[in-house]
Amino acid sequence: MATLEQRIQAIEDRHALQDLAATYFVAIDDLANADDILACFTQDAVFDMSAIGYPAFAGIDALREFFTGVVNGLEYSAHYGSNFKIDSLEQDRASVRIHAVGMGLPHGGERSKVYVQYHLTYQRIDGQWKISAIRGTPLMTGD
Repeated sequence: MATLEQRIQAIEDRHALQDLAATYFVAIDDLANADDILACFTQDAVFDMSAIGYPAFAGIDALREFFTGVVNGLEYSAHYGSNFKIDSLEQDRASVRIHAVGMGLPHGGERSKVYVQYHLTYQRIDGQWKISAIRGTPLMTGD
């Protein structure tokens, strides 16, 4: 059986992982600047939405270019996450699934909506959780 300290650490880690996912969603939806979004990621992070028709990016510089385009290109953005499920939680690594609805309206463009299951991989660096990978798989087609 896990010790009380181990159980408390697992609870704290779960909250930290959920908070980081929420921070990521809020940073995208604020459309303030790419740095707020990038603060959620490791330097070698992977962002792969190719399964839902978007490109894949690897490394913080590629993510900076992508998210700068997102921030500058959207009139609005809204992400709603639910069904937070930890698949694995180790001392410095975790994997999580989150169901999400993401919507956006490009400047002068048509609204888009995706229903996706995010597969997130986290890494603890210097005592702080960061996202090392996000991969999306479709849950259903958008409308």
